[in-house]
Amino acid sequence: MKLRWFSFTILLRFVPLILMMALFAVAIPRARAGDKASDHLSKGMVLAEQGDLNGAIAEYHKALKLNPDFADAHNDLGLALEKNKNLDGAIAEFREALRIAPEDAVVHFNLGIALRAKGDTAGAISEYNAAVQANPELIEARSNLGALLDERGDLDGAVVQYREVLRSNPELPIPHNNLGTALHKKHDLDDAIIEYRAAVRLKPDYAMAHFNLGLALFEKSDIDGAMVEYETALRLNPYHAKSHYYYAKALLVKGRPEEAAREFADAQQMDPRLKPPVISTPK
Repeated sequence: MKLRWFSFTILLRFVPLILMMALFAVAIPRARAGDKASDHLSKGMVLAEQGDLNGAIAEYHKALKLNPDFADAHNDLGLALEKNKNLDGAIAEFREALRIAPEDAVVHFNLGIALRAKGDTAGAISEYNAAVQANPELIEARSNLGALLDERGDLDGAVVQYREVLRSNPELPIPHNNLGTALHKKHDLDDAIIEYRAAVRLKPDYAMAHFNLGLALFEKSDIDGAMVEYETALRLNPYHAKSHYYYAKALLVKGRPEEAAREFADAQQMDPRLKPPVISTPK
């Protein structure tokens, strides 16, 4: 099993989408040509591992010429085409694999990834739902589903998916952070803080979770606590513009305008969209 990661930023947080590559498809009955088809599939997988996508694609086509109903080969061909930036071809192969093996959770998941990359969020959600229905323990599908539901404003749906991930995998820091951000958006600050704290306890160098925890503590008027988290986030990632910006806001509240001005300047240099407020300094 191989995992690859894709990430995007939504408002206050970093939400990783976990993408899965080259997973096992369901077993498909094969004709006598199946052994040779499997040989070509194996060669294709080796070539794909080595980065020879064109060679891998050629081997998968050979496998499918021998056995057109070889779902594994359609799936792996789809993965190779996707990596080769042929999303339409990848989607077609994943759909063909699902025609043969409609209950294969992994192929539904891979199709969801490709549809998301094409900008078809509704289609991706549908496929992630199908993946979860076929295999409720496929946490990568639940994580991606939660992220897209969150992106579309279905916070209750996102919370359900993140909690399901954590029910069987409480040691994973990223779902705790993602659950925290969904709860944060629902204005449930106390529970959001619990989740952010769990994330940084499990992964002390998780800069974005420290930043998110700082935001929640600031909203709870725990300025000192927020500053500690912003400082930790900046130590771990000094190039995160929003950490500088919100740290500057905390410095203003603490009556340290000159330090705040420097932090606002750093934030705007990194991200010109972050406009500093007008700061009056004592003369």
